[in-house]
Amino acid sequence: MSRESAYLVSALLLATALQPAAVSAQQPQIPTLQVCNPTRVQASGTVRLARRTAGHAGVFDVHVELGCDPAGQPYPAGGGDLRLDLSDAVSGTVKLTTFEQVTTTGRETPTAYLNGRCEAEGVQGCRFWLMLADNGKPGEETPDIVGFLLFDGTGKRVGYGTGPVLPESGDVNVAPTPF
Repeated sequence: MSRESAYLVSALLLATALQPAAVSAQQPQIPTLQVCNPTRVQASGTVRLARRTAGHAGVFDVHVELGCDPAGQPYPAGGGDLRLDLSDAVSGTVKLTTFEQVTTTGRETPTAYLNGRCEAEGVQGCRFWLMLADNGKPGEETPDIVGFLLFDGTGKRVGYGTGPVLPESGDVNVAPTPF
């Protein structure tokens, strides 16, 4: 090792040693701007996950209807729910009570990204993330896709799942965006 390399390694080790110990709590972050784009989202369907655990296929239903028009009503308005029967998640109905952020993107296969607050039995401080991909009409080559993530008020994951909507069960409709 050259003398210069040895100095560099020593300096990096010293700088690392002088850093304060890592804190396990989440560090404060500047929140993202939560302005929705003009959109309309309607989704209803069933997602079946064949390989969740041995002997138990995961199934969840999604029902969402909402819209946002920043020029008229600048906050997302609507409602929805998830009905969960998964091996490693809360079970039953999760009511999506407040949509805090709604962002849609895409013309050919528009996709909606949603987050907000929810209510679920036994879950204090329920929060959700939801992704809905509109891949065309039911039964076409690429099915619509739904993915969700649920957290409790402490940040612990209490549910998640992503998969294709069964074509005979419903459809995801997301208004396309101009760019």
